[in-house]
Amino acid sequence: MKIKCSIDNKSQLLDVNSNKPLNLILIEESGGTIKLSSCNSHLCGNCIVLLNDEAVLSCLIPAFQLKGARIVTFEGYQKSRFFHDLERAYADTGSQPCPHCFNSKTLIFESLLQRIIKEEGTTSRDEEIDEYAIVKELSLNTCPCLDAQEVIAIYNAAAVYRRRRRVRRS
Repeated sequence: MKIKCSIDNKSQLLDVNSNKPLNLILIEESGGTIKLSSCNSHLCGNCIVLLNDEAVLSCLIPAFQLKGARIVTFEGYQKSRFFHDLERAYADTGSQPCPHCFNSKTLIFESLLQRIIKEEGTTSRDEEIDEYAIVKELSLNTCPCLDAQEVIAIYNAAAVYRRRRRVRRS
């Protein structure tokens, strides 16, 4: 099956089995430059990528769902200007995910921050993503290295940086 998609802002034409999972496609197509932390068949959450700005477990996404999709891996995200918002939030709060789940939790935070950008014009600040939704989304990765208060503090700090970035661009 031929599939056209974008991986880390590079247009790709993939010729793969329609049921092949995204994590294997990424590893094979990247020639080893994309590293997905030891995926344990959707039990760990370490294979998270952004699929059209949503955090997903790449081991559960079959190739046929990738037609026209925008896929961002941690390696691609790390090169973006948005990565610095989360780096600063980690530094400000004094908390960050452990090295084992750092990549996937960082992408989950980015997915949540992208949701703010999309919804900011339609909601008031009082109706932002609630704390329960933040913690629930972070549960895609099962590593217990951050507690709920740390997750919320990191998210809120990153959201402040993201809003400042949007105000400067306007």
